[in-house]
Amino acid sequence: MGLGAWLQDALELPLPAPMPLAWIELAGGGIACLGLALAVSCFVLFAHRRTTIMPSGHPSRLVLDGPYRFTRNPMYLALVLSYVGLCLQLGLLWAVALVPLPWLALQLYVIPFEEARLRAEFGLHYSDYCARVRRWL
Repeated sequence: MGLGAWLQDALELPLPAPMPLAWIELAGGGIACLGLALAVSCFVLFAHRRTTIMPSGHPSRLVLDGPYRFTRNPMYLALVLSYVGLCLQLGLLWAVALVPLPWLALQLYVIPFEEARLRAEFGLHYSDYCARVRRWL
């Protein structure tokens, strides 16, 4: 977000008229709140299942309910939603334009690392889950 804020200051993008901008900021706040609510629901779910939320930790259980019924990565989805929402709310259009960078890092490095660990830990049970539930939505 910092890089986006710097780019917004250095290479200012033309912003819409004030009235539409207010709607963009309001929508951004809603998107950020949705991301936060999704993240909190995941944290609570993991706490109830007594398993780690840390990618480097040792998972004791496979969580398949709650938002995990619809996406295998609701925490990362929450992160992206919160990022986009905050950028819109703050009017950092350059930061919104940079969303593909953290998404690619998640898609190409973080998620494959986690999926390999979960596949090694939970085997066929995790593979069946991957066949039923999409990575993002």
